[in-house]
Amino acid sequence: MNLDLTVKKLLNGDIDNKYDDKVFWYASKVTIVDKKVNVYVNNDNLVAFDRVNLDIKKISEFHKVKQKDVNDMRNVLVSSGSFLFINEKLAVTQRESDTTYDPSFWTTPAGRCDRTILETGIKETMEEIEIQRNGKILLPDISYLFPHEIKNFEFYRTTPSNKNIPLKTYDVNLYLDNNLIQTCKSWMYYSKDVNTIEFRIPIFTQLNEDKLIFKGEYETDTGLKTIDTLKKLDTVPALKKLIEEIKNEKN
Repeated sequence: MNLDLTVKKLLNGDIDNKYDDKVFWYASKVTIVDKKVNVYVNNDNLVAFDRVNLDIKKISEFHKVKQKDVNDMRNVLVSSGSFLFINEKLAVTQRESDTTYDPSFWTTPAGRCDRTILETGIKETMEEIEIQRNGKILLPDISYLFPHEIKNFEFYRTTPSNKNIPLKTYDVNLYLDNNLIQTCKSWMYYSKDVNTIEFRIPIFTQLNEDKLIFKGEYETDTGLKTIDTLKKLDTVPALKKLIEEIKNEKN
């Protein structure tokens, strides 16, 4: 392993830019008890895309792992993103048609974790969906998640829940070398096909939709859709699971 590369440095953004969005961390253990998820990471738990020339584990190795117990998992990939609801519609973007998994399917912002679960979720949201009005970029006020100092943008207020959209959330604890480094609330889904536990940070807001412009990271179709509309579309497994849960809760 490269001695200058550790999970702690990755979480702090203290790595060479050439590894950005190429090197991530994985969980050595994940336990789920009731509505609490504990994610354990060791400082050397680094993983990279197969094409990255580093002497660390590759993502394809983890896809082959079969978990015996989904409530007590070992060596699992971790992703994070958000469910951003605006006026009870979900902000979604369409995947590219030439992507390996679920081409042209509808999804929400998400990506493999190269920061903490919470920070990765927010970072992926900012990267993958841009909201504009009259040339100004709109950003959510997520100060209830963690303090931030982003300036010169127009903010809109958000909340962590909405009684009309029941989400099953968990208390997620992230440990680095057995030391608790973060606690947050998140929706969760385990994708056994790729051995990945997926977290989505819930964000709710009310916003005037007049003259709103949505832009996706890869210039694919991006915007707001109701849950009823998404039921009729091809959606990635995590989003399909969310739609099923909301339908069951309302029934």
